[in-house]
Amino acid sequence: MRIIDVSKYQGNIDWRAVSEVEDLAGVIFRTTTQNGKLDEGLIENYKNAKSNFNDHFNTIEGYKFTYATNYADARIECFNTISKLDEAGIEIDRLWLDLENQGTHEMTPKECDEVILAYCDQCSLMNVPLGLYFNRNYALNIVNDRWRHLPLWIARYNRELGDIGNWKAKYWQYTSNGQIDGIPKNVDISKVL
Repeated sequence: MRIIDVSKYQGNIDWRAVSEVEDLAGVIFRTTTQNGKLDEGLIENYKNAKSNFNDHFNTIEGYKFTYATNYADARIECFNTISKLDEAGIEIDRLWLDLENQGTHEMTPKECDEVILAYCDQCSLMNVPLGLYFNRNYALNIVNDRWRHLPLWIARYNRELGDIGNWKAKYWQYTSNGQIDGIPKNVDISKVL
């Protein structure tokens, strides 16, 4: 099975066609932008995806690219993201904390620890399951494997996932140039492991 992640950048999506793709298990939506506003396509995409669920297309999740580098900022960022989703009536099965590079800034292990702890604390208070999203370098060199009890969605654009240390991935994002019926532009696709 596969899962896709989408944002406003995928354009006008035909969710009926998407939901009929046989091996597609669901979707992960970008939740908010850097300024804290909901992704411009989120509400319409969420509504249309929900109305086209079928037996195999059955999970809706969200991801938040973090701009925080410390506990306090991350806690506020997480609270604001989940609150915006609640206000919009958007229910997600899991929030994925995206720990990718911030421009030229690669997060340090200490920053990752603080941000993950803040998200864990806030998600727990707001009853939203949390997962982590990052690349192979973060798995091997930056994120402390004490967090490996959290579900992992890993980005690795390669034919094989390869060594990811002590981590066990739930999803493996293997391309950002995928093609899916009903989506007019390239889309990120992940394998469900």
